[in-house]
Amino acid sequence: MSKIINVDIKKFSYSNETILKDITFSVNKGEFIVITGLSGCGKTSLLRLLNGLIPALYDGNIIGQISILDKSISDYKAGEIAKYVGNVFQNPNDQFFSKDVENEVALIGENMGMERNLLRRQVQNSLKEIGISDLKTRKVRELSGGQKQKVAIASTLVFDSEIILLDEPSANLDYTSTNELGRILKHLKDCGKTIIIVEHRLSYLFQLIDRMILLKEGKIEGIFSSKDLTSDLEQKNELRSFNNNNLKSVMEYPDDNQMIRIEDVYISNKGYSLKEPVNFTLNSGECMALIGDNGIGKTTLAKQLSGIIPLKKGKTSYSRSIKERLCDVAISLQNCSNMFFCETVEKELIPKDKVKDRKYLEEVKRYLLEMDLWNKRMLNPHDLSGGEKQRLAVIIALLKNSKLVILDEPTAGLDYRRMKLVADAVREKIKNTPVILITHDIELIFKVCNTAYLLSKNGNKKIIIRGNEDKILDFFKKEK
Repeated sequence: MSKIINVDIKKFSYSNETILKDITFSVNKGEFIVITGLSGCGKTSLLRLLNGLIPALYDGNIIGQISILDKSISDYKAGEIAKYVGNVFQNPNDQFFSKDVENEVALIGENMGMERNLLRRQVQNSLKEIGISDLKTRKVRELSGGQKQKVAIASTLVFDSEIILLDEPSANLDYTSTNELGRILKHLKDCGKTIIIVEHRLSYLFQLIDRMILLKEGKIEGIFSSKDLTSDLEQKNELRSFNNNNLKSVMEYPDDNQMIRIEDVYISNKGYSLKEPVNFTLNSGECMALIGDNGIGKTTLAKQLSGIIPLKKGKTSYSRSIKERLCDVAISLQNCSNMFFCETVEKELIPKDKVKDRKYLEEVKRYLLEMDLWNKRMLNPHDLSGGEKQRLAVIIALLKNSKLVILDEPTAGLDYRRMKLVADAVREKIKNTPVILITHDIELIFKVCNTAYLLSKNGNKKIIIRGNEDKILDFFKKEK
């Protein structure tokens, strides 16, 4: 195989902070390479060096050499590397500039001066290859997360790029969209594309990986072939599961002390409604996973139960009015930035009436330490990373003196260590307060949930998770 990428980085730093050191590897043409490791290990910085965003958009000092297609990155003209290297970011919105899909996919060709008839043909071919020709007139901002990722990938094919780099593309995707992404990546690999992907979630890539580069504290901890990817390697390096089908629930069934009862609640909001009513109870020691298709109404139900939107039909045992529900339910929203109103993390967690409450302050400190946010406490919440914002939102919900806690996608994009921090905090909370967990994170479900409520257009039902792991996986696989 011919070497298509060669990397020899002695040192890379931002200002005086060393981010990467002694990074040496090569990539063969047509290889599928996964770069993984705990958050903060340097994965994204390495990817930005490979695609030329450093130093084009991000400052940094590099000692070493990177060559792509036998040419040093530094020798490429401004923007030229985009002909050969396609990029797919974690949040596609960060790379979209056009209103509709067709123009967004065409944008890179227009910027590079591609002949118009050729560009038109290439755009149509790219949309067809990814299977989104039917989306070409749609507005990109109105697409689902999975559809946006497909548009981003299609745009890399306009120049028939040999190399495609992806930065945590599954972070904001549900189970179905993640598996669809995996199928598209398999197709691209079969077409001979060289793919390098930075990712925490590894199960959907397991059958595609040729080699995995594990980073730890800015250095290469190891480079592993597909046959080296074992459960021992997972556990030793705190990696996400290589195969979700092997996961088992570790939670016992909760006790018989009923604390919450939801009766005949109909999911309804802005013209949408789910035909079958929602009925369930929650006991002491219970964390219930709320799962179902995208758009089925999980977040709507959470907002109804917490008083954010009206409960038109049905009743809850813990409150009768919107005002009471707002007081009695703590919720962590999926778009958690909307929850932050103060100038520092610390002020976000400590209201004025708690400033002298020693017990409460000790609890805040404990959560900040346990959730790995103690050193961030004086920062503005909006300056935190996505994962840090999620953990802060979880802390806010867990600190509230409530009768019920609802967490909506609290671990999207988190590495194993941070996912486990959230799971540990939830496991502690359910000793006194039941928790509803809305998530597509299979690992999180099997680690902290003891029951699951399955929302479906064909009816809703609640099941025990332990012993029914296959049913949970099958339910996710049948999502549309």
